[in-house]
Amino acid sequence: MGSSIFRRAAPVLAMLAFSAFCAHAGAEPFPNKDRPVRLIVPFTAGSSFDAGARAYAQALSEDLGANVVVENRPGADGVIGVSAAKTAAPDGYTILFTSLSTQVVNPHIFKKLAYDPINDFIPLIGTMKTTLVMAVGPSFPQGTAADFLGAARKNPGKHTYASYTATTKMAGQMVAKAAGVDYLNIPYKSLNDAMSNMLGGLVDMIAADMPSIQPFFSKGVRPLAVLAPARLSAYPDIPTLAEYGLADVDIAGWFAAYVPKGTPADVTQILTDSLRKAAKSKYVRDFVATFGIETFPLEGEALSTYQKAELEKWGKAVRDAGLYGTL
Repeated sequence: MGSSIFRRAAPVLAMLAFSAFCAHAGAEPFPNKDRPVRLIVPFTAGSSFDAGARAYAQALSEDLGANVVVENRPGADGVIGVSAAKTAAPDGYTILFTSLSTQVVNPHIFKKLAYDPINDFIPLIGTMKTTLVMAVGPSFPQGTAADFLGAARKNPGKHTYASYTATTKMAGQMVAKAAGVDYLNIPYKSLNDAMSNMLGGLVDMIAADMPSIQPFFSKGVRPLAVLAPARLSAYPDIPTLAEYGLADVDIAGWFAAYVPKGTPADVTQILTDSLRKAAKSKYVRDFVATFGIETFPLEGEALSTYQKAELEKWGKAVRDAGLYGTL
């Protein structure tokens, strides 16, 4: 009886095996040189972070032999771009190139978030790490960080600071809390909007990552202090807030690459290897040297572990600043 069952099942088993073979044989190798790879950046074009993404895209294009295209999807503190990456096909042709703002700060500030930064994505590799800098516009033409904070302390609610991401909003609040001052937050949709108003004298201060605001130094924006324990080697003349007695303000911005959950392991490995090579390319090395930032080579599980620790750290900071669930 057993042999009879086997004889009847044999054609079906053979057909299944043949179908599996055909599917494997016909599987498209990754990457297909004729298909573009999207590098989704959830922030505006023209920023220095965008320039960093384009440096990576150029290096990836050469290594993968495929056209890697930066696609800017700004809006809602990065939520629009990250959501677009989340819903993309998990086939390796969409990479999310984003920052701690979307991956560890937004989950605490938004009451409802359209994505889960841990469960909706696979972490590939860290790409850049940079220190945040406190800077002012023409409305505060001279003086130090201590002078600005002193003026804000004497005039509660009179001075303003700009933000364009959850991280820049948090940075301003953390400085205010440490210094015991009260100034108003003016939120903007993009870096360029914020800096345009700052240069126009409509907002006083911003705390943002160096690559983003450095291009505006020559236009009238003046750096006051680094939000870190030590001065930046590329900008040794900018003091730290710690030098003014605010040692607890230590804010590092970081950026990383992700793919949607469900992307095959062999594809994620190809992309991780290529991103690792890109970090050592002339394009990225030139970008890093120009803005005095660091590479951030955490990969896979190490990046995931770091992100989870950052989620906990920033959760406390958001609560301390009174911003939990405010959006």
